[in-house]
Amino acid sequence: MRGNRGYLTGRPDRTGCVWLLMDMNSKIVQDPVFGPIRASGAILEIMDTVDFQRLRYIKNLGLCYLVFPSANHTRFEHSIGTYHLAGMYLDHLGIRSDETLVAALLHDVGHFPFSHTIEEFYYRNGRVDHLGEGIKIINGERESEIPSILERHSIDARKVIRILEGKENVLSEVVSGPIDADELDYLRRDSFYCGVSIGFVNPARVISVSAVHDNMMVVEEKGLSDIESLLISRFLMYQAVYFHKTCRIANRMLERAAVLSEAYDTYMMNDQELTHLLISDPRSRDIMENILNRRLMKVLYKVKYEESLKRDIEGTLSDRFIVDVIPPLSFRGKERLKTQVGVLLEGKIATGEESSPLVNALNSAIERRYLYVYGYREDEEELKRDLASI
Repeated sequence: MRGNRGYLTGRPDRTGCVWLLMDMNSKIVQDPVFGPIRASGAILEIMDTVDFQRLRYIKNLGLCYLVFPSANHTRFEHSIGTYHLAGMYLDHLGIRSDETLVAALLHDVGHFPFSHTIEEFYYRNGRVDHLGEGIKIINGERESEIPSILERHSIDARKVIRILEGKENVLSEVVSGPIDADELDYLRRDSFYCGVSIGFVNPARVISVSAVHDNMMVVEEKGLSDIESLLISRFLMYQAVYFHKTCRIANRMLERAAVLSEAYDTYMMNDQELTHLLISDPRSRDIMENILNRRLMKVLYKVKYEESLKRDIEGTLSDRFIVDVIPPLSFRGKERLKTQVGVLLEGKIATGEESSPLVNALNSAIERRYLYVYGYREDEEELKRDLASI
């Protein structure tokens, strides 16, 4: 960090790690995805806070470990990986910004238990989102050591927040943008731990073809194929992992348990704490035991999505069934696949859609939605009778 705290320097070495000049109090995090990652000063102090350590107990992919047994990685290592890749970005672009490194490290500090699994539940019932809760920690609205650490190291907490809110142009795009450090970490990390090769992108290559043009992050023309590969990997990870039907079933069952328990104010818990609360509550105990013992519901009905049909089915079926849409209705718009990444062609910026037919195809493919009904096999006849009446 500043002064003798250490700063980013040099190019990534053969492990892909950007080394830092550090004082004697620096430490190395041994990361299985990117190799050794050094930290000191404010970064190291933040890692040791209660708020950041809480991320050790929040799985990156929620209940996907029920499908992909090794998917037990957490928001803790993902956040460290995002910090590491943000450092590589800054080094490549020739930018010095302690606030960006801190923003990258803390971008998920307000995350809810089981990550995105029941984020919509919390938003519907309390209008809370994980970014907003993280900002409350950084600006001192919640009791935390983090604001005093930032002040002690002369790091501007207001700028950290502005970066997270997307108000600092290139610095914001390093953390959360079309080709950001967050995505480059989670695609590589989730692919690694799920044991699938489709998300195994090369962050060092993507970073090396990035540039700044008119105060925005763009990709050089030579990197168009790399961006196509990145976007295809992202699409396939959504299809194969994030929207895997069994992962969705487990996630929707957890949401049902949270509704039954009226667990509206549990968003600052970790996975273990929420699990204990839901299994201790008689209203949600049965469904939580089924989740923990992997006695999951099955897909009993599938049809092409239509909004009117969804309304009819939801109005007819009992609460023994769960109605779902994949991809979720909240997952819409070109910004969700980040296909509008800027590509620098002959001195002008074109979107990925304008530059590549492959990117256009992805936008069309993600809009193909299906309606699912989940339930237990013993209730299948009841479902058939109910559907016949629609």
